[in-house]
Amino acid sequence: MTFSEILNILLGGGLLALVVGVITLKATVRKANADAERAKADAESVRITNTENATRILVENIVKPLKEELNATREDLQATKKEMASTKREMARLRKAVEAASACPYSTNSNGCPVLYKLRDNQKGSDGADSDCGDGREARYRHRNKADPQGDSADESGSDSNIRGQPP
Repeated sequence: MTFSEILNILLGGGLLALVVGVITLKATVRKANADAERAKADAESVRITNTENATRILVENIVKPLKEELNATREDLQATKKEMASTKREMARLRKAVEAASACPYSTNSNGCPVLYKLRDNQKGSDGADSDCGDGREARYRHRNKADPQGDSADESGSDSNIRGQPP
């Protein structure tokens, strides 16, 4: 065998091996690229699934309770608004009554108007509670007859100086 024959065998077989190797390598690269694309698609699918699960958990555990709390707060606010409106109406009625109390026919009496007396008495107290009674109501009579402490004698004089409260 001559040098040229050896080179022909080596180069001829090497060239053929090189061609076969390149073709095989191209197929392997294509297969690897397809596997990589498939892995990317699977990863994207898992990411989307995880995002959906996280969103569902967030809605169930945070958003729904917050909505319920918001609705309860709104209902409380509406009730408070109604109560405030009622209180405002009551205050307006009280203001009118206090303004009209100066025209009370009993205000010229020596003891004064019982309503104005009660208002002045309540203003003197620091907590606004009635100083006469623990339950907020005052006694009907200022001075009872000492001979009849029960106040049920047949001798009722009917004078305005003995009676507290609303006039008959």
